[in-house]
Amino acid sequence: MPLPVLATYRLQLRADQCTFADAENLVDYLAELGVSHLYLSPILTAAPGSTHGYDVTDPTTVSAALGGPDGLARLSAAAAERGLGLIVDIVPNHVGVELPQHNRWWWDVLRLGRGSAFSEFFDIDWAADPDGRIVLPVLGSAADLDLLEVDGDVLRLGDKEFPIAPGTGAGSAVEVHDRQHYRLTGWRDGVCGYRRFFAVTSLAALRQEDPAVFAASHAEVLRWLRAGLVDGLRIDHPDGLTDP
Repeated sequence: MPLPVLATYRLQLRADQCTFADAENLVDYLAELGVSHLYLSPILTAAPGSTHGYDVTDPTTVSAALGGPDGLARLSAAAAERGLGLIVDIVPNHVGVELPQHNRWWWDVLRLGRGSAFSEFFDIDWAADPDGRIVLPVLGSAADLDLLEVDGDVLRLGDKEFPIAPGTGAGSAVEVHDRQHYRLTGWRDGVCGYRRFFAVTSLAALRQEDPAVFAASHAEVLRWLRAGLVDGLRIDHPDGLTDP
């Protein structure tokens, strides 16, 4: 049975400062303070180097940078030994897409378009582009298209990678770009081809009203509850999503 919540102590987890192991070392101190629960910031796999964890790139896994599932289990056990529970912040309504190569659902949609198994996971406005492509407002200006480079099966633009659809990789980088299921455009153009978190282009909304999307994005979280690893959840940004 979950412990009654009397007082919580929030821990901002991040790979370079406070991992599960670091939190485990604080359990005795927190128990002496008299709190009943450790309140953890998001712990699912987030964008590399994330300092907050709200830009989740894989909602199906616990962050390896924080210690992975084993680290979470050890922290949960250590807290339980001192009579403490865990509450975890989750952000189910959006995922991080700043670097597409780190989000396999988004990557697959960019690569295969409507043919992707994950195309219905996102609110995509296919009509935003005359050719039915996903409009990605990631460029400083249209001139940035000239900086694209073809590298094997990806298009590179600085530290960003974009997938090349099968059979479309011949020719110049601009020619390859024009064959893709997405169109890169300037962020000042005022067009975005997907629902996002307010005006934050790097956070793409998930269609949680779809039972399949809900099941896929909550499977790991439900595992924590069923295994007794956590006592409760705090759902962040429950309704902070808007059309672009």
